[in-house]
Amino acid sequence: MTRAELEKHLGNRVKITVFDGTVIEGFLHKTGEESFKNVANLYIPRNLYFCTERQSQEVISCLFKVSHIKKLKDLE
Repeated sequence: MTRAELEKHLGNRVKITVFDGTVIEGFLHKTGEESFKNVANLYIPRNLYFCTERQSQEVISCLFKVSHIKKLKDLE
């Protein structure tokens, strides 16, 4: 998967399977977004991704790279 393909899904509810078989389900975000500028770990690093729950903006996954993704499914 390329970065351009992944970024088409930013803000969407997705189901991601990473290299170790872990399944992450939530709304896809990229580090550096303005809505997370008060959280240094989610704002300063570049080219990393994470998932949140929509209502609370609570992060429900660890940071991951494009290369960590084995499978992605858009749930919306």
